[in-house]
Amino acid sequence: MDRKNTVTEHLVSYKQKIVDLLDLIDPAELEQVITVFIDTFKNGKTVYVAGNGGSAATASHMQADFRFFVRYFSKFRPRILALTDNAPLMTAVGNDTDFNDIFVEQMRGVFGEGDTLVVISASGNSENLVRAVDFANEQGGNSISFIGFKGGKLKENSKYKIYTPNQDKDYGPIEDIHMIINHIIVNYLAKDEEFLSL
Repeated sequence: MDRKNTVTEHLVSYKQKIVDLLDLIDPAELEQVITVFIDTFKNGKTVYVAGNGGSAATASHMQADFRFFVRYFSKFRPRILALTDNAPLMTAVGNDTDFNDIFVEQMRGVFGEGDTLVVISASGNSENLVRAVDFANEQGGNSISFIGFKGGKLKENSKYKIYTPNQDKDYGPIEDIHMIINHIIVNYLAKDEEFLSL
């Protein structure tokens, strides 16, 4: 087996998948999402982030970037909370009631009008994220989804979205793109006059 050639071919193929997905990002959707983020922060409200599996790691990464990385260009610290990071509460809800409520139950009593929920899902069909989006909408909040494949229920239920439909069944590239979208947004804030005035 000539591993050198097969690895090279795999790298070229995988890289092309990422480039193709980047080309699918709609600048208008990205602008809407960035505007919602800035308005949420400007109004003293909170951005909540949620996802499952690899997307849960992206949600936690977003919290770190928005709450700590921004120190390089701003003294303002955005209010952002990853709903993926409270393992005791998530396991209590999952064990005692329903795993599909692990995010909604964390939002009860704290998520309100003007707050924003960001959900990250390759399929767009994770029931616990769908329920969280529905709850956010019912409370008068904003709902944003980062989604791939066919978009699923989140494509229809979310008020805003960044939708990059990948054609194959590979979750890796779409999860990579969602992390890149996070970095695009947080790095954009370093040049946005409205954010920098906060």
